[in-house]
Amino acid sequence: MKNNQNNIQFIIHRGSHQIGGNCVELATQNTRILIDCGLPLDFEEQAPETQEQIIEDAKEWTQNCDAIFLSHYHADHYGLLIEAPEGTKVYATKETAELMKLSGVFGEDLTKHLDIQPIENTVSVKDFRVTKYDVDHSAFGACAFLFEACGKRILYSGDIRLHGKKGILYKNLPQHVDYLFLEGTNLGRGIRQKTEKVMENEFVKQFSANNDCLHLVWCSSQNIDRIVALYRACIKTNRILCVDLYAAYVLELAHANNDKIPSIKTHPNLMIYFPHRLTSLLMDKDKQLVYGLRRGATKLVKSNLSVIPSKYVVLFRPKLLPDLGRYINNTKVCLTTSIWAQYWEQDKPEIRRLKKWLEAEPELRKRLPDIHTSGHADMKSLQRIVTHIQPKVIIPIHTEHAENFSSFFPNNSVMEVTDEVRYLMTDLTI
Repeated sequence: MKNNQNNIQFIIHRGSHQIGGNCVELATQNTRILIDCGLPLDFEEQAPETQEQIIEDAKEWTQNCDAIFLSHYHADHYGLLIEAPEGTKVYATKETAELMKLSGVFGEDLTKHLDIQPIENTVSVKDFRVTKYDVDHSAFGACAFLFEACGKRILYSGDIRLHGKKGILYKNLPQHVDYLFLEGTNLGRGIRQKTEKVMENEFVKQFSANNDCLHLVWCSSQNIDRIVALYRACIKTNRILCVDLYAAYVLELAHANNDKIPSIKTHPNLMIYFPHRLTSLLMDKDKQLVYGLRRGATKLVKSNLSVIPSKYVVLFRPKLLPDLGRYINNTKVCLTTSIWAQYWEQDKPEIRRLKKWLEAEPELRKRLPDIHTSGHADMKSLQRIVTHIQPKVIIPIHTEHAENFSSFFPNNSVMEVTDEVRYLMTDLTI
Protein backbone atom coordinates (compact mmCIF):
# COMPACT_ATOMS: atom_id res chain seq x y z
CA MET A 1 0.00 0.00 0.00
CA LYS A 2 1.41 3.37 -1.03
CA ASN A 3 1.69 6.39 1.18
CA ASN A 4 1.07 9.93 0.04
CA GLN A 5 0.73 13.24 1.74
CA ASN A 6 -3.07 13.10 1.72
CA ASN A 7 -3.34 9.73 3.46
CA ILE A 8 -3.60 8.73 7.09
CA GLN A 9 -3.04 5.13 8.03
CA PHE A 10 -4.08 3.58 11.31
CA ILE A 11 -3.42 0.34 13.12
CA ILE A 12 -5.18 -0.84 16.25
CA HIS A 13 -2.32 -2.76 17.78
CA ARG A 14 -4.58 -3.93 20.60
CA GLY A 15 -8.15 -3.19 21.64
CA SER A 16 -10.40 -3.84 18.64
CA HIS A 17 -11.89 -6.95 20.27
CA GLN A 18 -10.90 -6.74 23.92
CA ILE A 19 -11.36 -4.43 26.89
CA GLY A 20 -8.16 -2.74 28.00
CA GLY A 21 -4.61 -2.82 26.76
CA ASN A 22 -5.37 -0.10 24.21
CA CYS A 23 -2.77 0.97 21.68
CA VAL A 24 -3.63 2.73 18.41
CA GLU A 25 -1.22 4.06 15.80
CA LEU A 26 -1.91 6.98 13.46
CA ALA A 27 0.59 7.67 10.69
CA THR A 28 1.15 9.98 7.75
CA GLN A 29 4.08 9.94 5.38
CA ASN A 30 6.08 12.09 7.83
CA THR A 31 4.60 11.41 11.27
CA ARG A 32 3.87 8.40 13.45
CA ILE A 33 2.06 8.70 16.80
CA LEU A 34 0.53 6.29 19.29
CA ILE A 35 -2.63 6.75 21.34
CA ASP A 36 -2.33 4.95 24.69
CA CYS A 37 0.11 2.17 25.44
CA GLY A 38 -1.80 -0.08 27.78
CA LEU A 39 -1.12 -3.26 29.68
CA PRO A 40 -3.79 -5.94 29.06
CA LEU A 41 -6.08 -6.43 32.04
CA ASP A 42 -5.30 -10.14 32.10
CA PHE A 43 -1.52 -9.74 31.78
CA GLU A 44 -0.71 -11.39 35.11
CA GLU A 45 -2.83 -14.44 34.25
CA GLN A 46 -1.00 -15.02 30.96
CA ALA A 47 1.71 -17.64 30.45
CA PRO A 48 5.30 -16.30 30.73
CA GLU A 49 5.90 -16.65 26.99
CA THR A 50 2.72 -14.65 26.27
CA GLN A 51 3.79 -11.95 28.71
CA GLU A 52 7.18 -11.76 27.03
CA GLN A 53 5.52 -11.40 23.61
CA ILE A 54 3.32 -8.57 24.92
CA ILE A 55 6.43 -6.75 26.13
CA GLU A 56 8.29 -7.31 22.86
CA ASP A 57 5.28 -6.05 20.89
CA ALA A 58 5.21 -2.85 22.95
CA LYS A 59 8.92 -2.28 22.31
CA GLU A 60 8.29 -2.63 18.57
CA TRP A 61 5.22 -0.35 18.54
CA THR A 62 6.94 2.45 20.44
CA GLN A 63 10.13 2.47 18.34
CA ASN A 64 10.59 5.62 16.27
CA CYS A 65 7.21 7.13 17.14
CA ASP A 66 7.07 10.91 17.26
CA ALA A 67 4.83 11.03 20.35
CA ILE A 68 2.48 9.03 22.55
CA PHE A 69 -0.82 10.53 23.70
CA LEU A 70 -2.34 9.11 26.92
CA SER A 71 -6.06 9.34 27.53
CA HIS A 72 -5.82 8.70 31.29
CA TYR A 73 -3.97 7.15 34.18
CA HIS A 74 -5.21 3.55 34.22
CA ALA A 75 -2.71 0.75 33.66
CA ASP A 76 -4.69 -0.69 30.75
CA HIS A 77 -3.95 2.59 28.93
CA TYR A 78 -0.45 3.50 30.08
CA GLY A 79 1.04 0.38 31.69
CA LEU A 80 3.51 -0.49 28.89
CA LEU A 81 5.13 2.95 28.68
CA ILE A 82 8.21 1.51 30.36
CA GLU A 83 9.00 -0.25 27.08
CA ALA A 84 9.14 3.01 25.09
CA PRO A 85 12.62 4.26 24.12
CA GLU A 86 14.33 6.78 26.35
CA GLY A 87 13.30 10.36 25.65
CA THR A 88 10.02 9.47 23.92
CA LYS A 89 7.67 12.45 24.08
CA VAL A 90 4.45 11.62 25.98
CA TYR A 91 1.47 13.99 26.10
CA ALA A 92 -1.14 13.73 28.85
CA THR A 93 -3.36 16.01 30.92
CA LYS A 94 -1.60 17.76 33.78
CA GLU A 95 -3.48 15.52 36.24
CA THR A 96 -2.28 12.35 34.52
CA ALA A 97 1.24 13.78 34.31
CA GLU A 98 1.25 14.53 38.06
CA LEU A 99 0.07 11.03 38.94
CA MET A 100 2.70 9.47 36.69
CA LYS A 101 5.39 11.45 38.50
CA LEU A 102 4.25 9.83 41.72
CA SER A 103 4.01 6.30 40.31
CA GLY A 104 7.61 5.40 41.04
CA VAL A 105 7.10 5.90 44.77
CA PHE A 106 4.63 3.03 44.99
CA GLY A 107 6.28 0.66 42.57
CA GLU A 108 8.30 0.64 39.39
CA ASP A 109 8.55 4.05 37.76
CA LEU A 110 7.25 3.51 34.23
CA THR A 111 8.00 7.01 32.99
CA LYS A 112 11.28 8.31 34.43
CA HIS A 113 13.04 7.79 31.10
CA LEU A 114 10.37 9.65 29.11
CA ASP A 115 9.71 13.27 28.19
CA ILE A 116 6.30 13.87 29.81
CA GLN A 117 4.50 16.90 28.41
CA PRO A 118 1.26 18.15 30.04
CA ILE A 119 -1.25 19.12 27.36
CA GLU A 120 -3.49 22.03 28.28
CA ASN A 121 -5.31 22.48 25.00
CA THR A 122 -3.74 21.97 21.57
CA VAL A 123 -0.28 20.84 20.46
CA SER A 124 1.28 20.12 17.09
CA VAL A 125 3.42 17.06 16.36
CA LYS A 126 4.72 17.36 12.81
CA ASP A 127 1.70 16.66 10.54
CA PHE A 128 -0.81 16.32 13.41
CA ARG A 129 -2.64 19.01 15.32
CA VAL A 130 -3.96 17.47 18.54
CA THR A 131 -6.58 18.93 20.89
CA LYS A 132 -7.57 17.40 24.22
CA TYR A 133 -11.12 17.40 25.58
CA ASP A 134 -11.88 16.58 29.22
CA VAL A 135 -14.33 13.71 29.66
CA ASP A 136 -16.04 11.98 32.55
CA HIS A 137 -14.49 8.68 33.60
CA SER A 138 -13.56 6.93 36.85
CA ALA A 139 -9.96 8.13 36.45
CA PHE A 140 -9.02 11.63 37.49
CA GLY A 141 -7.90 13.76 34.53
CA ALA A 142 -9.28 11.55 31.74
CA CYS A 143 -9.61 13.03 28.26
CA ALA A 144 -10.48 12.45 24.63
CA PHE A 145 -8.27 13.61 21.74
CA LEU A 146 -9.03 15.18 18.37
CA PHE A 147 -6.34 14.51 15.75
CA GLU A 148 -6.29 16.69 12.63
CA ALA A 149 -4.09 15.96 9.63
CA CYS A 150 -4.34 15.59 5.87
CA GLY A 151 -7.77 17.19 5.86
CA LYS A 152 -9.18 14.57 8.26
CA ARG A 153 -10.57 14.98 11.79
CA ILE A 154 -10.22 11.89 14.00
CA LEU A 155 -11.68 11.74 17.50
CA TYR A 156 -10.49 9.18 20.05
CA SER A 157 -13.05 8.91 22.85
CA GLY A 158 -10.80 7.28 25.41
CA ASP A 159 -12.80 5.81 28.29
CA ILE A 160 -15.95 7.86 28.76
CA ARG A 161 -19.30 7.89 30.56
CA LEU A 162 -22.27 10.20 31.09
CA HIS A 163 -23.53 9.02 34.50
CA GLY A 164 -20.75 10.63 36.56
CA LYS A 165 -20.75 14.12 37.99
CA LYS A 166 -19.08 15.55 34.86
CA GLY A 167 -21.06 13.61 32.29
CA ILE A 168 -22.21 16.82 30.62
CA LEU A 169 -18.65 17.30 29.31
CA TYR A 170 -19.50 15.11 26.30
CA LYS A 171 -21.35 18.10 24.83
CA ASN A 172 -17.99 19.86 24.44
CA LEU A 173 -16.69 17.14 22.11
CA PRO A 174 -16.24 18.23 18.48
CA GLN A 175 -18.97 17.41 16.01
CA HIS A 176 -19.04 16.07 12.44
CA VAL A 177 -15.65 14.37 12.70
CA ASP A 178 -14.57 12.00 9.96
CA TYR A 179 -13.66 9.11 12.24
CA LEU A 180 -14.60 8.32 15.83
CA PHE A 181 -12.66 5.67 17.76
CA LEU A 182 -15.41 4.81 20.26
CA GLU A 183 -15.02 2.69 23.38
CA GLY A 184 -17.68 0.01 23.90
CA THR A 185 -16.87 -1.61 27.24
CA ASN A 186 -20.51 -2.01 28.25
CA LEU A 187 -21.93 -2.76 24.81
CA GLY A 188 -23.84 -6.02 24.90
CA ARG A 189 -24.27 -6.01 28.68
CA GLY A 190 -27.71 -4.41 28.63
CA ILE A 191 -27.25 -2.67 31.99
CA ARG A 192 -28.27 0.91 32.67
CA GLN A 193 -25.52 2.34 34.87
CA LYS A 194 -26.42 4.05 38.14
CA THR A 195 -25.45 7.66 38.74
CA GLU A 196 -22.99 8.76 41.40
CA LYS A 197 -25.92 10.39 43.23
CA VAL A 198 -27.46 6.92 43.54
CA MET A 199 -24.10 5.67 44.86
CA GLU A 200 -24.19 8.36 47.54
CA ASN A 201 -27.70 7.36 48.63
CA GLU A 202 -26.74 3.69 48.77
CA PHE A 203 -23.76 4.47 50.98
CA VAL A 204 -26.03 6.45 53.30
CA LYS A 205 -28.37 3.45 53.63
CA GLN A 206 -25.47 1.06 54.21
CA PHE A 207 -23.80 3.21 56.85
CA SER A 208 -27.13 3.83 58.62
CA ALA A 209 -28.19 0.17 58.60
CA ASN A 210 -24.85 -0.85 60.16
CA ASN A 211 -24.41 2.16 62.41
CA ASP A 212 -22.31 0.47 65.10
CA CYS A 213 -19.58 -0.69 62.70
CA LEU A 214 -16.37 0.73 61.34
CA HIS A 215 -16.86 0.86 57.57
CA LEU A 216 -14.05 0.06 55.16
CA VAL A 217 -14.78 1.01 51.55
CA TRP A 218 -12.53 -0.40 48.85
CA CYS A 219 -12.47 1.98 45.91
CA SER A 220 -9.91 3.60 43.66
CA SER A 221 -8.11 6.64 45.01
CA GLN A 222 -8.35 8.16 41.52
CA ASN A 223 -12.14 7.85 41.38
CA ILE A 224 -12.90 11.38 42.56
CA ASP A 225 -16.65 11.04 41.97
CA ARG A 226 -16.80 8.02 44.27
CA ILE A 227 -14.79 9.71 47.00
CA VAL A 228 -17.05 12.76 46.82
CA ALA A 229 -20.09 10.45 47.09
CA LEU A 230 -18.50 8.83 50.15
CA TYR A 231 -17.70 12.19 51.70
CA ARG A 232 -21.28 13.42 51.26
CA ALA A 233 -22.64 10.14 52.66
CA CYS A 234 -20.39 10.57 55.71
CA ILE A 235 -21.76 14.05 56.35
CA LYS A 236 -25.32 12.72 56.16
CA THR A 237 -24.56 9.91 58.64
CA ASN A 238 -22.35 11.90 61.04
CA ARG A 239 -19.18 10.06 60.15
CA ILE A 240 -15.66 11.11 59.23
CA LEU A 241 -14.07 9.93 55.99
CA CYS A 242 -10.45 8.83 56.46
CA VAL A 243 -8.16 8.74 53.42
CA ASP A 244 -4.56 7.59 53.11
CA LEU A 245 -1.85 9.99 51.96
CA TYR A 246 -2.02 8.88 48.30
CA ALA A 247 -5.77 9.51 48.11
CA ALA A 248 -5.22 12.80 49.95
CA TYR A 249 -2.68 13.81 47.29
CA VAL A 250 -5.15 13.06 44.48
CA LEU A 251 -7.88 15.02 46.30
CA GLU A 252 -5.56 18.01 46.65
CA LEU A 253 -4.82 17.93 42.91
CA ALA A 254 -8.54 17.78 42.17
CA HIS A 255 -9.39 20.50 44.72
CA ALA A 256 -6.87 22.85 43.08
CA ASN A 257 -9.01 22.68 39.91
CA ASN A 258 -12.42 22.59 41.59
CA ASP A 259 -12.91 23.88 45.13
CA LYS A 260 -16.14 21.88 45.46
CA ILE A 261 -14.03 18.75 45.75
CA PRO A 262 -13.16 18.15 49.42
CA SER A 263 -9.67 19.00 50.63
CA ILE A 264 -7.97 17.58 53.71
CA LYS A 265 -6.89 21.14 54.51
CA THR A 266 -10.23 22.93 54.40
CA HIS A 267 -13.14 20.47 54.66
CA PRO A 268 -14.59 19.02 57.87
CA ASN A 269 -15.45 15.33 58.12
CA LEU A 270 -12.19 14.46 56.39
CA MET A 271 -9.03 13.03 57.95
CA ILE A 272 -5.74 11.71 56.61
CA TYR A 273 -3.93 8.60 57.80
CA PHE A 274 -0.38 7.55 57.10
CA PRO A 275 0.15 3.84 56.34
CA HIS A 276 3.66 2.95 57.47
CA ARG A 277 4.99 1.44 54.25
CA LEU A 278 3.58 4.08 51.90
CA THR A 279 4.70 6.88 54.18
CA SER A 280 8.23 5.45 54.38
CA LEU A 281 8.41 5.16 50.59
CA LEU A 282 7.27 8.73 50.14
CA MET A 283 9.63 10.05 52.80
CA ASP A 284 12.53 8.46 50.95
CA LYS A 285 11.48 10.00 47.63
CA ASP A 286 9.78 13.29 48.49
CA LYS A 287 9.75 14.44 52.11
CA GLN A 288 8.29 17.81 51.19
CA LEU A 289 5.24 16.16 49.66
CA VAL A 290 4.56 14.28 52.92
CA TYR A 291 5.15 17.39 55.01
CA GLY A 292 2.84 19.35 52.73
CA LEU A 293 0.04 16.81 53.19
CA ARG A 294 0.47 16.85 56.96
CA ARG A 295 0.46 20.62 57.22
CA GLY A 296 -3.02 21.92 58.02
CA ALA A 297 -4.69 18.51 57.81
CA THR A 298 -6.41 16.58 60.59
CA LYS A 299 -4.55 13.35 61.21
CA LEU A 300 -6.39 10.18 62.16
CA VAL A 301 -5.20 8.51 65.36
CA LYS A 302 -5.62 4.94 64.16
CA SER A 303 -6.19 3.55 67.63
CA ASN A 304 -9.45 5.55 67.69
CA LEU A 305 -10.86 3.21 65.04
CA SER A 306 -11.41 0.54 67.69
CA VAL A 307 -12.53 2.96 70.41
CA ILE A 308 -15.30 4.70 68.45
CA PRO A 309 -15.68 2.67 65.21
CA SER A 310 -19.11 4.12 64.40
CA LYS A 311 -17.50 7.49 63.84
CA TYR A 312 -15.38 6.52 60.83
CA VAL A 313 -15.42 5.38 57.23
CA VAL A 314 -12.00 4.42 55.91
CA LEU A 315 -11.06 4.54 52.24
CA PHE A 316 -9.43 1.15 51.86
CA ARG A 317 -7.31 -1.04 49.61
CA PRO A 318 -6.33 -4.66 50.41
CA LYS A 319 -2.64 -3.72 50.57
CA LEU A 320 -3.44 -1.47 53.55
CA LEU A 321 -4.78 -4.31 55.69
CA PRO A 322 -1.44 -5.12 57.41
CA ASP A 323 -1.19 -1.51 58.57
CA LEU A 324 -4.83 -1.11 59.66
CA GLY A 325 -5.53 -4.66 60.80
CA ARG A 326 -3.72 -4.51 64.11
CA TYR A 327 -5.89 -1.56 65.19
CA ILE A 328 -9.23 -3.16 64.28
CA ASN A 329 -8.82 -6.89 64.88
CA ASN A 330 -11.36 -6.84 67.74
CA THR A 331 -13.66 -4.26 66.16
CA LYS A 332 -16.96 -4.70 64.34
CA VAL A 333 -16.07 -4.04 60.71
CA CYS A 334 -18.15 -3.84 57.55
CA LEU A 335 -16.39 -3.99 54.18
CA THR A 336 -18.00 -2.56 51.05
CA THR A 337 -16.39 -3.05 47.65
CA SER A 338 -16.84 -0.18 45.21
CA ILE A 339 -14.70 -1.53 42.37
CA TRP A 340 -14.92 -3.56 39.19
CA ALA A 341 -16.20 -6.96 40.42
CA GLN A 342 -13.38 -8.97 38.85
CA TYR A 343 -10.78 -7.34 41.10
CA TRP A 344 -12.30 -9.31 43.99
CA GLU A 345 -11.70 -12.55 42.06
CA GLN A 346 -8.03 -11.93 41.28
CA ASP A 347 -5.60 -14.43 42.76
CA LYS A 348 -3.30 -11.92 44.44
CA PRO A 349 -1.65 -12.28 47.86
CA GLU A 350 -3.29 -9.16 49.28
CA ILE A 351 -6.78 -10.27 48.19
CA ARG A 352 -6.27 -13.79 49.58
CA ARG A 353 -5.10 -12.20 52.83
CA LEU A 354 -8.18 -9.96 52.99
CA LYS A 355 -10.57 -12.87 52.40
CA LYS A 356 -8.80 -14.93 55.06
CA TRP A 357 -9.00 -12.01 57.50
CA LEU A 358 -12.75 -11.65 56.93
CA GLU A 359 -13.34 -15.38 57.35
CA ALA A 360 -11.31 -15.56 60.59
CA GLU A 361 -13.92 -13.59 62.58
CA PRO A 362 -17.25 -13.78 60.72
CA GLU A 363 -19.14 -12.42 63.73
CA LEU A 364 -17.02 -9.28 63.74
CA ARG A 365 -16.20 -8.87 60.06
CA LYS A 366 -18.60 -9.01 57.17
CA ARG A 367 -18.67 -8.03 53.55
CA LEU A 368 -21.69 -5.93 52.63
CA PRO A 369 -23.26 -5.76 49.14
CA ASP A 370 -21.22 -3.96 46.50
CA ILE A 371 -21.93 -0.31 45.79
CA HIS A 372 -20.51 0.43 42.39
CA THR A 373 -21.19 1.87 38.99
CA SER A 374 -19.05 1.56 35.91
CA GLY A 375 -16.47 4.04 34.72
CA HIS A 376 -17.76 3.40 31.19
CA ALA A 377 -20.85 4.53 29.31
CA ASP A 378 -23.84 2.24 28.93
CA MET A 379 -25.43 1.68 25.54
CA LYS A 380 -27.93 4.54 25.77
CA SER A 381 -25.16 6.93 26.74
CA LEU A 382 -22.98 5.82 23.83
CA GLN A 383 -25.89 6.48 21.50
CA ARG A 384 -26.27 10.00 22.95
CA ILE A 385 -22.54 10.59 22.43
CA VAL A 386 -22.75 9.48 18.81
CA THR A 387 -25.88 11.57 18.22
CA HIS A 388 -24.00 14.62 19.47
CA ILE A 389 -20.78 14.00 17.52
CA GLN A 390 -22.38 12.75 14.29
CA PRO A 391 -19.23 11.04 13.02
CA LYS A 392 -19.00 9.89 9.43
CA VAL A 393 -17.40 6.62 10.51
CA ILE A 394 -17.29 4.80 13.86
CA ILE A 395 -14.33 2.55 14.68
CA PRO A 396 -14.98 0.18 17.63
CA ILE A 397 -12.33 -0.12 20.33
CA HIS A 398 -12.03 -1.22 23.98
CA THR A 399 -14.85 -3.71 23.48
CA GLU A 400 -15.60 -7.42 23.37
CA HIS A 401 -18.66 -6.80 21.18
CA ALA A 402 -17.41 -4.94 18.12
CA GLU A 403 -19.78 -7.01 15.99
CA ASN A 404 -22.75 -5.35 17.73
CA PHE A 405 -21.81 -1.77 16.89
CA SER A 406 -23.74 -1.74 13.60
CA SER A 407 -26.97 -2.79 15.30
CA PHE A 408 -26.58 -0.22 18.07
CA PHE A 409 -25.70 2.57 15.62
CA PRO A 410 -27.83 1.77 12.56
CA ASN A 411 -27.69 5.32 11.23
CA ASN A 412 -23.89 5.44 11.21
CA SER A 413 -21.19 3.79 9.16
CA VAL A 414 -19.30 1.33 11.37
CA MET A 415 -15.92 0.11 10.20
CA GLU A 416 -15.07 -3.54 10.79
CA VAL A 417 -11.53 -3.67 12.11
CA THR A 418 -9.17 -6.12 13.74
CA ASP A 419 -5.87 -5.85 15.56
CA GLU A 420 -2.58 -5.45 13.71
CA VAL A 421 -4.09 -4.62 10.33
CA ARG A 422 -3.06 -1.41 8.61
CA TYR A 423 -6.01 0.61 7.28
CA LEU A 424 -5.94 3.58 4.95
CA MET A 425 -8.54 6.16 5.90
CA THR A 426 -8.95 7.37 2.33
CA ASP A 427 -9.93 3.86 1.30
CA LEU A 428 -13.47 4.57 2.48
CA THR A 429 -16.09 6.47 0.52
CA ILE A 430 -17.37 8.93 3.11
